[in-house]
Amino acid sequence: MLHAPELARAAGLDFWREVITQEEFNRVSRSLPVLVNARPFGRYSMVDIDAKGGLPVIVAELLAVGLLDGDCVTCTGETLAGQVARLAPPAPDGEVIHPLAAPFKPTGGLRLLRGNLAPDGGAVIKLAGVEGGMADGRFTGRARVFDSEAALIQALATDPDRFADRDMVVIRYEGPRGAPGMPELLDPTSRITALCRRRGITIALMTDARFSGGSVGLVIGHTSPEAALGGPIALIEDGDTIVVDVNDNTLDCAELDDAATLAARQARWQAEAERNGGTHPLVRPADTRLLRRMRTCALPPLQGAGLSQA
Repeated sequence: MLHAPELARAAGLDFWREVITQEEFNRVSRSLPVLVNARPFGRYSMVDIDAKGGLPVIVAELLAVGLLDGDCVTCTGETLAGQVARLAPPAPDGEVIHPLAAPFKPTGGLRLLRGNLAPDGGAVIKLAGVEGGMADGRFTGRARVFDSEAALIQALATDPDRFADRDMVVIRYEGPRGAPGMPELLDPTSRITALCRRRGITIALMTDARFSGGSVGLVIGHTSPEAALGGPIALIEDGDTIVVDVNDNTLDCAELDDAATLAARQARWQAEAERNGGTHPLVRPADTRLLRRMRTCALPPLQGAGLSQA
């Protein structure tokens, strides 16, 4: 979700126009199942997958039903189909690596969301890691807003009981320009997952930062435009109703559907920024040359969150 658009941009391509659209990505994700029973959402690790034949087993399964192009040339000079045929991988064992006929999970691991909190789309939910909380593909939660990762970790460490079932934790001002650098929020997601498992509840999390492949739970990242640029995530208030619907791939704040509320919150945020010299006071200082460059030049997540040449 970051590396592919950035690699395409470096090659002079617009990933979401010339390679794949967001709608196409979601369509593929709905039809492409999860074949491995792997951590963090499963039981096994890469060592176990390798012991059962490794990646060639998975590639062979996808090639057999036409989900991969076998004519692509690999680094060995062989076609993908030819290389897999030479390797002659075993059939899926059915426990660590599942066959397409009986997948570990029926749909893909990622989905891109669009709505009044992500007007350009690109908000990422990792469906493969969702452990609960959705009913018929929909989650409705109460916003609990934190203006930094550190503020949430402090709250989880000192007063975890303040969090309740169906809270939607919002971590903002951690985007490519806001942080700056779009940090990976594995620590908060790990803490929230542990809290949810211990208490048998669901706490969702959304942010303008990013996640690790190790993150588990109902987590949404890459929300853009980011808070530091006055994006909709900056306008959420405690108690707002946040709705995630993976049937329609949407992410919305009910209160921001009201035009008067939206205009008032936008005006207040802009006034606070102007009083602070053009940068909102919740945006932390960038105190090194590299961080200042990132604050000025970092691209949105949909464009890979790299540095422009400006």
